[in-house]
Amino acid sequence: MDPSDSELIERTLKGDEGAFAELVRRYQSVVWGTVHRVLGNSSENEDAVQEVFLRAFGALGKFDRRYPFGPWVARIATNYCIDQLRRKRSRKVQLWSELREHEQERLLRDLSMERSPAAAGPGVEDSEGYARVARALLDGLNPKYRAAFILREVEDKDYGEVAATLGTSEVAARVRVSRARAELQKRFRAYLRGCGAKEQER
Repeated sequence: MDPSDSELIERTLKGDEGAFAELVRRYQSVVWGTVHRVLGNSSENEDAVQEVFLRAFGALGKFDRRYPFGPWVARIATNYCIDQLRRKRSRKVQLWSELREHEQERLLRDLSMERSPAAAGPGVEDSEGYARVARALLDGLNPKYRAAFILREVEDKDYGEVAATLGTSEVAARVRVSRARAELQKRFRAYLRGCGAKEQER
């Protein structure tokens, strides 16, 4: 007859590592399901499952064995995942180095308006040039405008989400994105004029 959860917990607290391994085996699917529902299909899910069990192990001495173990460990999983989501949402700006290549290219196509990458001018045809130019353009923006622009144009969030992330009104979010676009377009046009002047000097 298999030992009860309560017995396994007691043996774990006495130093039996195999007993906790059995608890993990019994409830891994429960924790995995909770993590997947809260975080979605994320590459971080496996790490999250491991972290949940580490936290459960650390808190095992406080567990009230009058109650079932499954809901308790599922609650730890839920709380951990919510904390992770809050941390992500608290970040105001996604770093340029964290953007995928197609996101970098999309951003610069937005800045160049109707220009294609090949027509954008000297120095921006290759991906390395894209990254260098876009980083300089973005870094020169007022931080609150840069944050709004990246949330809207790079992360593709709607204005309500942008406002919620930045802790402002939707109208203010729209104003910030609009000002960021205008400033970026002005800076990009100036950059292209500079490239053209350098080309004529050669």
